[in-house]
Amino acid sequence: MLLLQTVVSRKTPLDGRLEIPASLADRLASTGEPLSVVVLGEQEPVQLEEMPCTCAKAAAGGAHVHSFLSSEILKALPVGANVSLAVDVDEGVISVEVES
Repeated sequence: MLLLQTVVSRKTPLDGRLEIPASLADRLASTGEPLSVVVLGEQEPVQLEEMPCTCAKAAAGGAHVHSFLSSEILKALPVGANVSLAVDVDEGVISVEVES
C-alpha cells in the first residue's frame, strides 16, 4: 500500500483529472492491471493520462509531462482540498479521502 497526499487543483472539478507523481503513474502503468478509484464511497474506473507541460518550467526550456488520474468521479472533489490517496498497486485500486 502506498500513501500520498496532494491538493485538488482548480481544474479537477472541470476535467476530472487529479495530478499524481510520474513515479506513481509509471508504477501503476507497469502492473498492466485495470485501475479503479474510490471517491466518497463510490468506485469507478480510472485512467492514467500524461499531458505535455505548459507551466513556467516548460517556458524556460525544461520540457516535461505531468501525470494524472482521470475519471468523472474525481469531479466531485472540492477545489483546494487536501486529499490522501491510498494506492493498492497489486489490486489497481486508488482510494481518495478528503481530509477535514
